[in-house]
Amino acid sequence: MSLLLDAIKQTIPEEALELKPSRLAACSNVTLLQTMRMGMCSTLNDDRVFEFHVRRPVNNLGKIQEMRLGEILDWTDSLQGIERSFALAGINSALPLKGKKFFEGNALDITAWLGTDKKVATIGHFPNTQHISSKAKSFTVIEKRPQEGDRKASEAVSILPETDVVTITGVTCLNDTLEGLCALKKPGSIYILLGPSVPLSPVLFDFGVDIIGGSWIENPDTAYIKALQGASPRNMKDCVKSVLFAKDPEILTKLNLPEALFRE
Repeated sequence: MSLLLDAIKQTIPEEALELKPSRLAACSNVTLLQTMRMGMCSTLNDDRVFEFHVRRPVNNLGKIQEMRLGEILDWTDSLQGIERSFALAGINSALPLKGKKFFEGNALDITAWLGTDKKVATIGHFPNTQHISSKAKSFTVIEKRPQEGDRKASEAVSILPETDVVTITGVTCLNDTLEGLCALKKPGSIYILLGPSVPLSPVLFDFGVDIIGGSWIENPDTAYIKALQGASPRNMKDCVKSVLFAKDPEILTKLNLPEALFRE
């Protein structure tokens, strides 16, 4: 059970929980579900990432659009990866976002800036990290599917308590690993959570995250068509806005980043 996701679900308005999805799709790379807005997350379909994967059909196949959002959100604890993906996309479709201070920017650039001459680690592989490794005192990639030079996920317990800046893939919100990683946080270090799955929720700050690198969909029609045709978030930049949300906005204000205005 994810205490983190349970806490985030408590912030969703009651009226939103009664809504039924107007559109939903579990595609090869991303899962989409639309209620108050279109929510997105990565599709959890890799056995190496989701260790508790159970090979069984998704419940209510063909009828999920008839379920209330509150019922779909019960799937955050499911042992079926697609059900979890629908649940997290559902959370992202209904979180209250108005009144929060978001910035435009790239979380990996923030990692490079904050990680200059510091010990930096990423949980998961991210593209184009050369500008991070070139500035950092040390740079470590921790990965469930390790490639040459990576450290195994099991080594996080010894690495993270000695690391100054840690950028974590949002898939950890889906596979029940984020809370354990946050428990290993070094006092005074910075944790950045990045990816399309990440809820733009201040609840994450209570669990040890300092900066959220998330997104919202600005053109749901285009995003829906692209997702159905196999797009990953990297192919959806024309319809998805990447935004930053910090526990301490001053961290981002110092960089003169433009504010990102959310419009319902």
